[in-house]
Amino acid sequence: MPVEVASSTIVTMLKFEELSLKRELDRLPPRFRVAFAASCAQRLSSIYRSFLVQRGQTDRADHCDDALNYVWIHILTTPEMSTTDRLLAEVMALIPDQDAPGWTPLTAYGEDALSALAYCLRCLQSGNAQEAAWAAGRAYEALDYFVTIRDDISPNELGAEARVLSDPLIQAELERQALDIADLRSTGESLSQELLATLRQRSVAEQALTIVR
Repeated sequence: MPVEVASSTIVTMLKFEELSLKRELDRLPPRFRVAFAASCAQRLSSIYRSFLVQRGQTDRADHCDDALNYVWIHILTTPEMSTTDRLLAEVMALIPDQDAPGWTPLTAYGEDALSALAYCLRCLQSGNAQEAAWAAGRAYEALDYFVTIRDDISPNELGAEARVLSDPLIQAELERQALDIADLRSTGESLSQELLATLRQRSVAEQALTIVR
């Protein structure tokens, strides 16, 4: 009698490790780091837009979109530093104060999304790998908070960290970040318009979080 052997697939759960990510980004040229940061910030754009629209600042949401567009356009060119400084200051002014009254989960998501955009602009200024890693970290933190609130997970309960980390939303974002790094790493020393267009289109289509009402 034939014996059937069940095949097993080992699924590796991805983790967000800032130091490891920074080391990966340190191996890439500065413009590549900006592209990675822009991709992370782009996937949070629907969140900052929802937050700012809720606050009655639709025009500010448009300005943030313009700031992100500015980054994408200037990854392969020399940005005007005074313009970058101005855009960064405008975005920083919109980041909510955690001690302000009326704090809601959407406020927290908005803080992460706007902070990611600010780190993206700072990465455009400096090309620093740490800024790009911080942008990615804000995407992770927004999703971590969303899953924790949605599922009413107490950080003190047994297995809470693994339960949050294993959520498909978080694993999908970590997979997207890993794919961005892999694509950038495989392209060689020259960053092409074609790859930038791919990264941008992908990050526009694959928003990290859209249901934040």
